[in-house]
Amino acid sequence: MEAKNPLGIEQILQYEFNDKNLLQEALRHSSYVNELGGEPQLRDNERLEFLGDAVLNLIVGHILMRSYPDSKEGDLSRNRANLVNESQLAIMARSFELGLYIQLGKGELQTQGREKNSILADAFEALIAAIYLDGGFDTAYQIIETNFQ
Repeated sequence: MEAKNPLGIEQILQYEFNDKNLLQEALRHSSYVNELGGEPQLRDNERLEFLGDAVLNLIVGHILMRSYPDSKEGDLSRNRANLVNESQLAIMARSFELGLYIQLGKGELQTQGREKNSILADAFEALIAAIYLDGGFDTAYQIIETNFQ
């Protein structure tokens, strides 16, 4: 099954990208790029995943500090770790049906890659980074705050 048009994720998120290339990159798994022979103009989502991890940790940390002003650092760290981990991010990705939009290589498609927690979590992080780069910190903050309830 081919990935759905990535623009459909904009409707789910209620956010329209100014730079559609960022959205497409966020949803492009390395297996897909590798099968195309590593075309230089096509990037996989791994760099965005790296940034998205940092953005998520920052914003969730901020939300936790604001929500629990009397909590100690250790408690805040544990709470953040419980929210920003592969399992939780995969749950978030599933709530957006993100798997349907990820471009995967044939091997990952055959092994149900659209359902793998690791692929879903990574794509979710990449999507957060794409939103951050496209719309700025406040936009990313708003989307995360709305969806991490």
